Amino acid sequence: MARFSCSPLRRLKPLLMALALSAPWISAAQAAPLSFTLNEAKQGVVSEKDWAGQYLFIAIGYTSCPEICPTTALDMAGVMHRLGGKAELVTPLFISIDPNRDSAENLAQYVQYFHPKLLGLVGDEAQTKAVAKSLRATYGYSRDGKPVYAPLPELYEVFHSTYLYLYGPDRELIDVYGYGDGAEKIANAMLKELPAK
Repeated sequence: MARFSCSPLRRLKPLLMALALSAPWISAAQAAPLSFTLNEAKQGVVSEKDWAGQYLFIAIGYTSCPEICPTTALDMAGVMHRLGGKAELVTPLFISIDPNRDSAENLAQYVQYFHPKLLGLVGDEAQTKAVAKSLRATYGYSRDGKPVYAPLPELYEVFHSTYLYLYGPDRELIDVYGYGDGAEKIANAMLKELPAK
């Protein structure tokens, strides 16, 4: 399972191994429908029901990530551009897994650098855990290569799984894309799943 941190990976190897053993990926056929309650800067409290009839294209990350998350957001933007007219059927969501430092407002500003339709969502600690569980995503925090938990210290690093997810209007998981697949490959796969206009 692809997981990355914005800190040197060698220091996090024990943590990543623990994640791999504690949260194995399950197939789309076994996944429960998507469910979440989070906050968006303009809309306030939102859930998976707020985009009725839309496909949801989702990634998790955080705004202070120097490399992995910006690359993911760029890929999401590239996918949206490559979908052409079918982009109208898709709502891209970037969900923060660092609610201690991210706010709905700074997420909104962050995602707008990448694509005008991309929305940033964030919740409290419990909501973050719940959406990660619904996505079957993993994340955690560390300092000096050791896991840390709430209340978090002033300085800490974030690590998380790096999949991108496509959910249908029924909020059932359709497909999962890997970090590094690139916008063209993901868009081509998504186009096969989206209905003809």
